[in-house]
Amino acid sequence: MPDLYTFGEAMALFLANDTDSVLTARTYSRSTAGAEGNVAVGVARLGLSAHFFTLMGNDQLGSAVIADFESEGVDLSGVKRVDSFSSAMVRNPGTSAPVEASYLRKGAAASLMRPEDLDHNVISQSRWLHTTGITCAISTSAAATAAAGLDVARKIGIKKSFDLNIRRKLWSEEQARKVLEPLARDVDLLIGGEDEYCAVFGTSDPQEALLIAAARGTTFAIMTKGPELLSYAADGAFHTVHPPRVQSVDPVGSGDAFTSGVISGLLAGLTIADAISQGTISGARVASQFGDWAGLPRGKNGITDKSFVEEILGKAK
Repeated sequence: MPDLYTFGEAMALFLANDTDSVLTARTYSRSTAGAEGNVAVGVARLGLSAHFFTLMGNDQLGSAVIADFESEGVDLSGVKRVDSFSSAMVRNPGTSAPVEASYLRKGAAASLMRPEDLDHNVISQSRWLHTTGITCAISTSAAATAAAGLDVARKIGIKKSFDLNIRRKLWSEEQARKVLEPLARDVDLLIGGEDEYCAVFGTSDPQEALLIAAARGTTFAIMTKGPELLSYAADGAFHTVHPPRVQSVDPVGSGDAFTSGVISGLLAGLTIADAISQGTISGARVASQFGDWAGLPRGKNGITDKSFVEEILGKAK
């Protein structure tokens, strides 16, 4: 029985090695990225079982991405290979210049995802379902799949989470709000950045946006702001948390790491405060290293090993 069932787009990530700009780089390292897959790996690293579903192309790049997940112990038994290309992202490391990504994903394999692709039997055996707004952005059929997944989880009665995750290179805020606002309700965990909450819930006031989200049947609503103070609503009250501040080497993927730490903690029986604290450790560690997975901590039964916690707290400014 999987602890986590998640689905979305997985991409081959080509990260510039020799310079901080794709315009001048000549050598790249390949790894794997994608929000839901990142969360699956993060959960698996903490000693829980994760099932990740996606569509991959019948190409070598797709095979390489699948092998990456399998090497992390993520269950990809439901993955479908289709006659389209596998997604890819090319970007700079973001050390001296802002992160700038080039996507190769319009019309890619994962965008062909449909609601009927979801395995209801596996979902019914899972403890938690997770999806994000990125899946909603890649195609209308993928957006319908995200909605269907959340509906199945509601009917079955398992825990569910939704990360707003607006990718402005894929669609406008207006388009995102129209699709994401109806989905951001009746979930056990809602996560998003301050700007994403404001965009989806139609207000420039972050606290008002969090209040709106919490009133829509959401058990825990978490609003992040990078390494700055995060806010969350739980049990009718608002709380704030100071994440550990570390030297950020590569912030991409740190949000997914945070999400994986929180979900794992809640599955392990931690309070929301302790689960969020665990999530901040995962997020800080990924931000301190290159790549979406490189810094993901390890643990057992959903709890981070103390050595990783001590490492991050020791580095915190």
